Amino acid sequence: MMQDGGHEKCKLFYLSFIIILLLLPINLSSCKENKAPPDNPAFINSEYNNIISDKWMGIYFKGSKLGFTNSVIFEGKDGYKIISKAIIKMKALGEVQETSFSQECYLTKDLKTKGFESLNQIAGHRQKISGVVKGDKLHMEIASAGAVSKRTIDFDNDTHLAGALELVITKLGLTSPDPSTGLVPRPPSEGGERGGGLKVGNKYNIKIFMEPIQAIVPLQIEIKRKEKIKISPSPSTGEGQGEEIEKDAYYLEEKFKELSAGIWVTEDGEVIKEVSLEGLESRKEDKDTALKFDREIIPVSSLITFSLIKPNKDIKEPHNIKRLRLKLKNISNPNIIIEDQRQKVLSKNQAGKFYDVEMEVKNQKSEVRSQKLEEKNLEKYLEETPEIQSDNPEIKKKAEEIAGGETDVLSKALKINKWVYDYLDKKPVDTFSAVDALKSKEGECQSHSNLFAALSRASGISTKIVAGIVYSEDYNGFLYHAWPEVYIGSTGSSGEWLALDPTLGEKEADATHIKLVEGGWEEQLKLLHYIGKVGIEIIEVN
Repeated sequence: MMQDGGHEKCKLFYLSFIIILLLLPINLSSCKENKAPPDNPAFINSEYNNIISDKWMGIYFKGSKLGFTNSVIFEGKDGYKIISKAIIKMKALGEVQETSFSQECYLTKDLKTKGFESLNQIAGHRQKISGVVKGDKLHMEIASAGAVSKRTIDFDNDTHLAGALELVITKLGLTSPDPSTGLVPRPPSEGGERGGGLKVGNKYNIKIFMEPIQAIVPLQIEIKRKEKIKISPSPSTGEGQGEEIEKDAYYLEEKFKELSAGIWVTEDGEVIKEVSLEGLESRKEDKDTALKFDREIIPVSSLITFSLIKPNKDIKEPHNIKRLRLKLKNISNPNIIIEDQRQKVLSKNQAGKFYDVEMEVKNQKSEVRSQKLEEKNLEKYLEETPEIQSDNPEIKKKAEEIAGGETDVLSKALKINKWVYDYLDKKPVDTFSAVDALKSKEGECQSHSNLFAALSRASGISTKIVAGIVYSEDYNGFLYHAWPEVYIGSTGSSGEWLALDPTLGEKEADATHIKLVEGGWEEQLKLLHYIGKVGIEIIEVN
């Protein structure tokens, strides 16, 4: 039942996701060129006539063009509008796949968020998110493949949209920060506006809302030093006449979810360069240069350093592995390692600034420890989400067809698992939701997991999505991956979580599936604790 080459099918979506996250805090851009529908909030139709910034940046991986961002800031009598877009292109299985995140942000004159509209696209699959702030709440509508979900989250005045952060830094400045927000009023005698420029040594804590994944995350910024930096000239302005330009800039270190990025910002708040994971860089360019791609689009294999974890030895026929002992190396916080019915921690040993965590992973159901869960702990695993639309009529109808009157939970789960594996074409592209996957009939691991979870929940089975790493024979190493788990047993009585893999066609996930996080995109941000850092030493394979 295992499809050849199945393990690498998840890497494209995770690589796109990781790259966009790295660019979000300062550079995320968006651009929505369609006219606003009549029922949109009034601020969308306000006039914003004065362009105060139009910035283009190229995205590069080890010197090769990967994509670009563009951000245009408008000012009007009622506040600010930011139109922006980020695009990356990669080649997978001979096809060029484009991922784009585009958006309009609306802010008041004092830079409070009014709302936003975002359009995310992956190889033709689309997700539109509209958000409006009312009081201390952000009300959102998320549409994907014709299905619309609603979500409301807490959103206070100290939370900023990721797409608006550069304007916030420019207008408010980051001098003499308040410990809680990093921003304080500037006395009118010193210029009137809040803030007042950049100062070496200052540290700030800011909350940003990452629009594509609908999550608020803490962002730490420290201004490390002031230095000169060389940037490419802009043919549109004639600066430098073909030679590099040297500018004064502040170097800022930016951290979120254990990931660091270096940012170079001029005194007036203009971002001119950003460097994050090894080989990934974005830099200021003129429009023509930013839009120009190399003759050969970067293949996904060139970006494998983002996701591939090479162990000390190869694993043969990983889908048949029943028991695996291994050591996770270079772990910054060993307490975040998940222990459950399949995997347990055997030891934690400090090695310099990091830890080595020895683990044992099993896939035999007979070895699973029984767990007792109260009804309230299972309820959330039956709920609908914007990605898992278990209440959708099409999903419910299909779930009934697949179950075929089956009442046993395990039997139903295995039927759904096989159906999703057989139904979805294993293409190197992902979808945004279960309904999207159902209609398009294609996708990687996230599509398989979302569709399985929606059908399973619609069938009354408590289901969760987990993410971690799994061994790939194609690359002789571990790649990032997502798969579902279902709760087998009566509510309130002894039962167990069973890990399946509809992407790889495994009715019991093999022991090379190492779970690192549980939940949706907000939880999957925790993968940034591991990406580009973790190593693996194989101790024993059975």
